[in-house]
Amino acid sequence: MKDVPEGKRNAKFSCVLTAILLDGSKIICQGETKGRIAMKCGTMGKLTFGPVLIPDGYNKVMNDLTQEEIGHTHRQKAWKELLEKISN
Repeated sequence: MKDVPEGKRNAKFSCVLTAILLDGSKIICQGETKGRIAMKCGTMGKLTFGPVLIPDGYNKVMNDLTQEEIGHTHRQKAWKELLEKISN
């Protein structure tokens, strides 16, 4: 992607979780983090794809954001939705 210009590097990370309940019913939840692919790789060692995605509203990759800055990632959004649906 080194030759792909800044304006054409849009991306989104998605997490889909499925719970199959004891009665056989399924709950499927999805969370997304929208952003763009960085021109160069950021810090390694935290989130799997965190070194390359710059979330919308930020100017650094996910792995370089604090927990407070990251807020609700695609994974957290999917888990939150799943827990809410299971609770109801």
